[in-house]
Amino acid sequence: MKNLLYQIITVSIIIALLTSCSSTFYYSILDTKDEQTEKVENGDFLLETDSLWIAYCFKGESAPIQITVFNKTDKPLYIDWERSALIVNDLAVNYTGKSFDFNVRRDNFTSSTFYTDRSRSYGSTYTTTSDDIGMNLQIPPRISFIPPKTMISENTLNIQIGINHLDQQNFKKQIMGDKNNNAHDIKRAQFTDDNTPLKFRSYLTIYAEPDKPMSFEQEFYISSVIKTRGIKPGSLPGDLNNRGDWFYLEKPANNSFVAILLGTTVIAGTAILDASLNSHEY
Repeated sequence: MKNLLYQIITVSIIIALLTSCSSTFYYSILDTKDEQTEKVENGDFLLETDSLWIAYCFKGESAPIQITVFNKTDKPLYIDWERSALIVNDLAVNYTGKSFDFNVRRDNFTSSTFYTDRSRSYGSTYTTTSDDIGMNLQIPPRISFIPPKTMISENTLNIQIGINHLDQQNFKKQIMGDKNNNAHDIKRAQFTDDNTPLKFRSYLTIYAEPDKPMSFEQEFYISSVIKTRGIKPGSLPGDLNNRGDWFYLEKPANNSFVAILLGTTVIAGTAILDASLNSHEY
């Protein structure tokens, strides 16, 4: 009976460990220091001129960058994606996915090589030799046509930050509620434009006449990171899950060792339990 009790207790402990293991979510909040860029009510970043407005939205996993441009004029406008780029710490990644290799030294990150995978018929992947940053590129057409008084929206890059790099930040314990008003322990790190783990710019070339291009540049940085296991993206309170200045990364739990151990223990425990039932009368 002692062996039976020991096995039951062991199985219970391992089941508790397994069920307690879950993904860790890193929610990043973006901000900007651009005086001409406004963060609107839904978290999108808006730059507006007399002829157009440009909006950026980053909601979702790994910061999917959605760029929307509205043509306010009575003439067609054009976005030249080949002369537009995402710039991460002075490292420019062309929005058209043209193949090129380069090495740079960047503040806050180690030197890395970005490359384009041309084996895919649509979309390319930029990656690094380290865990700092990765980019997944969905290639828009070289030129986008915007008729008068209309808008277009393109999904371009995804940006990933290495989880290990985020774990090195100075997190402080806080309490945060989910959409059902349940309180959860979280860890939060705050940043300025100077010490942020990620700063990037988007450069767009837009024109009405090819020989008279206009350039628009907007800068963004991570101002806060929330680390939690208790609040999944679908459980965020209010409208946080749909805000344009929020994105998240997921670090899956590593349950492989516990699962293997649990399976072995359950089998052993079941065998002992069966043997005990067969050898005792109740």
